[in-house]
Amino acid sequence: MTEPESGTQLDGAGAAIGGQIRRMREARGMSAAELARQSGISKATLSTLESGAGNPRIDTLSAIAVALRLPLGDLIVATAPTHAVIRSGTSEPEYSKQELLQRVGAGASVEIWRIRIRRAGNRIDSPAHSVGTVEHLHLASGGLRVGAVDAPAEVTAGDFVVFGADVPHFYEATTDNVEAVLVMTYPVTGW
Repeated sequence: MTEPESGTQLDGAGAAIGGQIRRMREARGMSAAELARQSGISKATLSTLESGAGNPRIDTLSAIAVALRLPLGDLIVATAPTHAVIRSGTSEPEYSKQELLQRVGAGASVEIWRIRIRRAGNRIDSPAHSVGTVEHLHLASGGLRVGAVDAPAEVTAGDFVVFGADVPHFYEATTDNVEAVLVMTYPVTGW
């Protein structure tokens, strides 16, 4: 394991993985000492990882996953994007077409919502959801301003947008008759 300088906290993946290790350990009712023993890593290393201040090697994560009786992928969770990520709509296929818009990883609960806004200018405001919540929206028809209050994105029919929803956010129609499908993912806190 590569360790950061003393007192440094990593952002992003290391922090997300550390939080997931802690959540899964607690959900299994295991102490840190027991997980360290079963995985063959030191308590200090486990503590560093769980605090989000470590950068684990794949073999370390694999040992932890085995000790928790989980697939390795359940420890690797996506972090919420810091700004909206837009995948523009593509051209019509001649026959058929499949496009992966977003993969939702393990260790997350998923909710699927339909959003309909009938008039341009109408707006739905949403408070911040729990830390790590991400929204994935496919706009079927119309136009929409969507995302964090301080950094919204403009999307049109066919576009797909992903944004962190652990901050106040909104959906505002820029045209009449907006129809969208929203998939909301948030970290599992216990099993």
